[in-house]
Order: sequence, then structure tokens, then C-alpha cells
Amino acid sequence: MIKRIEDFIRAVRSDSKSWPPKEPKWFRGEPKSDTPLVPTLYRDGLAQYENPLLQLFRARASGYHDVVPDVERIDQWLFLAQHVGLPTRLLDWTEGALLGLHFALKHEEPVVWMLNPLDLNDIVVFGFGKISSHKGPMRQFPLTWDNRPGNIGFANIGAAWTEDQGGTELPVAVYPTYVHPRLSAQRPGFTVHGKLRQGLNTLLPDRILKRYAVDPNHRQSMVEQLRTLGVTDSIAFPDLDGLAKELKAQFS
Repeated sequence: MIKRIEDFIRAVRSDSKSWPPKEPKWFRGEPKSDTPLVPTLYRDGLAQYENPLLQLFRARASGYHDVVPDVERIDQWLFLAQHVGLPTRLLDWTEGALLGLHFALKHEEPVVWMLNPLDLNDIVVFGFGKISSHKGPMRQFPLTWDNRPGNIGFANIGAAWTEDQGGTELPVAVYPTYVHPRLSAQRPGFTVHGKLRQGLNTLLPDRILKRYAVDPNHRQSMVEQLRTLGVTDSIAFPDLDGLAKELKAQFS
């Protein structure tokens, strides 16, 4: 049970010491749940409406936002839909450990997950037990706009628009295009679920997915420590909404 910022940093270092140091680690903060690491689309029972939701969003979004993706950039439309709150098959992650902790601490029973995203993609391509030995050049993430055969990232994104025609069984880790100003601040990555709709915690081995439960009794003190370290709502959400949330929390 995590009680201090130092405990969290120490645990992250220990659990990832065998991971390639120059490759990213991804973090996700969420509340303790009976259905962890499941996209909202599946958690809310909306999977059968995935395509209508996306198509209507794409058709109407230009009336509410000045800059929208090109109509054919289905990857960017999916990223934008997720970011503004439409239920999708995506799960949000961040490269920042303290940002992940910040998001977790917004909940009464905070949990932070740490994922090795490139090992996840190796499992998708090569199967379990065949993760790359990490020799040679740094591994790369799939390009989300490249529709050539074998691109696992585009395959799962495309499946969101075609009622699951194609795509992989397991989720795939991708980097998004920054289609919204907040994305650059949050240093995001996304896992794109495939045909299997279980949570990542049931699909992946614990050698690449770690869980950290935060002691609720120490939640407020950790929020204050993060504020001292400069991790606040106006950093994660660099706009007036983020500033207002930060000031409200500071004076509550």
C-alpha cells in the first residue's frame, strides 16, 4: 500500500529495473474497481453502439469545434472522441508517473497501473513468452495512420469503425496525434482494445503490468506533496477549466 510519494517512486523503480531504461513506461490512475482497465465503451454496455457513436460524432463535431481532423483520419477522430469524453475502445495512459498518480488521487480509493507498452505490442505480434530481448535499436510504436497489412495499431483503430472487422485479439499500444491542446500537456499514450473485451489486468502477465494501491488515509497528504512538486490540475489541463479546478482544490 502506497503511503508517500517516495514509496511510489521506489516501487516504480524496483518493478521496472529490468525494463529497457530508454523505452517509455506508461501510467494510468483510476479508482479501485471490480472491472479495472476496461474502456468506458465496454464498462457502460455501449459496445453495440460504437460505430453509430463515432459516425455521429464525426458528422457533428465541426459545429462545436473550430479545428477538426480530416474526415478520413479515423485515428485522429478516435483520439479526439476519447479525449472529449465519448465512450471509445481506448484507455488513456501517460508517460508521467506523477501525472498518473495525480489522476489516481482524484478518487477515494486510488490505484495506479504501470505498463510496459512495447512489451505489450511484442506479445501481440509474437505471442506470449516471446517478448523481444531488447537488443539493437529502440523498439518503435506502430503508426496509427498507416493502413498497410500487418500494422497492428491501425488494425485495432480501424476495427472501431467497421464493427470489429479485422483487428487483433489483444489491445495494442499507440501514441496519438495531438489533436487537442491538453494532449501535449498530459504526455499521453493509448491502448486500443481489440476483439477481447476483458480488462488488461486479466489479459496481460504481471511482468509487464504492475498495480499500486494508494492508502486512502494518506491521499490528501500526497495531493499536497504533488502540489509542492508542481503537479496540479493547471499542469495536466492547461486551460481555464484546469486553473479553476486547481484553485477550487487549493481552497477546499
